[in-house]
Amino acid sequence: MTASPKRLLVFPDLRSLESIEPSVREALESRFKLVVSDSPRRRPFDEGAALETISRLGEGVGLVEASGEILWMNNQLASASPEALRSFADACVRGLEELRSREHGGETSGSVRQAISTAEAAYEVVVAEVPGDGRDHAIGLMLDVTASRRLQERIEAVDAAGGELLDVDSRWVSQPVTSRLRRIEERLVAGIAAILPSPGKEFPFEVRLIDPRSGQLELVMSQGIDPLPIGQRLFARSDGQGISGLVAASGQGYVCRDAANDPNFLPGLAGAKSSVTVPIRRGEAVIGTLDVESTEVGRFDDEDRLCLELYARYLGLALTILDMLVVERYTTNRQVADNVLGELRTPLDTLSAVLAKLEAEGGVAAEAAPAIREAIASIEARLASSTSGPQSILGAEEFLRDAAIEASLAGRRVLVADDEPQIRQTIRAVLERRGCSVVVCEDGASAIEAIEASAKPGASCFELVISDVRMPDRNGYEVFRAAKEAHAETPVILMTGFGYDPHHSIVRSSQEGLHCFLFKPFQVSQLLEEVQKALAGSMNKG
Repeated sequence: MTASPKRLLVFPDLRSLESIEPSVREALESRFKLVVSDSPRRRPFDEGAALETISRLGEGVGLVEASGEILWMNNQLASASPEALRSFADACVRGLEELRSREHGGETSGSVRQAISTAEAAYEVVVAEVPGDGRDHAIGLMLDVTASRRLQERIEAVDAAGGELLDVDSRWVSQPVTSRLRRIEERLVAGIAAILPSPGKEFPFEVRLIDPRSGQLELVMSQGIDPLPIGQRLFARSDGQGISGLVAASGQGYVCRDAANDPNFLPGLAGAKSSVTVPIRRGEAVIGTLDVESTEVGRFDDEDRLCLELYARYLGLALTILDMLVVERYTTNRQVADNVLGELRTPLDTLSAVLAKLEAEGGVAAEAAPAIREAIASIEARLASSTSGPQSILGAEEFLRDAAIEASLAGRRVLVADDEPQIRQTIRAVLERRGCSVVVCEDGASAIEAIEASAKPGASCFELVISDVRMPDRNGYEVFRAAKEAHAETPVILMTGFGYDPHHSIVRSSQEGLHCFLFKPFQVSQLLEEVQKALAGSMNKG
């Protein structure tokens, strides 16, 4: 089948083909089917205007021969650097070769795009074949794609940094909670630096997660931004909760270009003048916020927001995976302990039955029976304690039978805060047996109130604070901060169950001078060892 000849549109100003000079018309008709447009004209054809339009196309347009010689170029292209002109010509040659190979393969030629770059900018050259008099020519249109290329590179940086965040596996769970969260925080710092490049400078930031029970935005990680005053809270609401509260409630990122004139901005970083805040998501659900701040006005734009929104999705996945691993370990420990108790229940019952029978038959010495019965009861108590999960202190029963006052602990004032009655009362009993003066609090709010009261003139500060991490009203970090604000030298011990730290209080407190943390269930000997170290250290500092 013979291919239909290409059609050439003739401007209506020519009125008819006969108005074209005969030799020109003959040459055109040998290659094209000429068509005279009969569309009504809005204005007479202006050759000067047409040339002006061509001169403004992209960053330049030119006609290039297959050898690479530029036969014609508009003013835009003519003003380009020699490097850009050479790259443009080479791109047209490559494009022409690709178009020829397509034709040989039976494909429609159309146009192709070639990427070029100079030291200053990145371009794409759109190359199309031009029918000629037997010579090969290409028409090239050069477009500045520096902005889109930069965005592509930033998205690739987001993907790479996100991959680092997601490099989490079960081995992390065997590490201390501080190590796990510190590794994520280090990767977060590196990721933000890669996504928001600023040579020689790290951006202050904070990560907050929504407490599903209260809707409070709990501070999880922070670098360079002052925490809120004790008692002040942020919630995922759009009214009066600052930019983070607004972003958490709406799920929409927010660019604050001028903090001084933005009513939603709440002070955090000293001297902050702009910020960008994005939601952290688990799927489509918003689980928290990532806030990055700067001391420069207008430092962030919508492109920064877009990149951080993508990165925050990786962060949400990383935190979710880590929490799932920790919860899985917690659940597995409980299941193992329950299985052990189930396996030992039958032999323990058998021992008790045999002892009763021997006692009835006189087959066991009278003085031996109570000791055997006590040993069986002790085994059962230890198993019950281990299966009770975090609400247990191992070895407390034996300690309380034989404990005596220790001179180094006598009269030392200690505050204990835990919402589990068994925990706080057991710690109180253990410390009072050693001679400490102990105040117990059933929640974080009452603990903070007691700490603040102890710092008033004429009152005696607590010499040690021991607090659970997870309490319904205040978390361990808030208790820690209250203790440090009341008396900077007061040592603090935090407790948590199986390494699970939902508010990441231990990480933040460790960075600010936490004495130590204990994972429940812990041995009473471990508790006393840390108490002695803490009080000895505070005495030396005092």
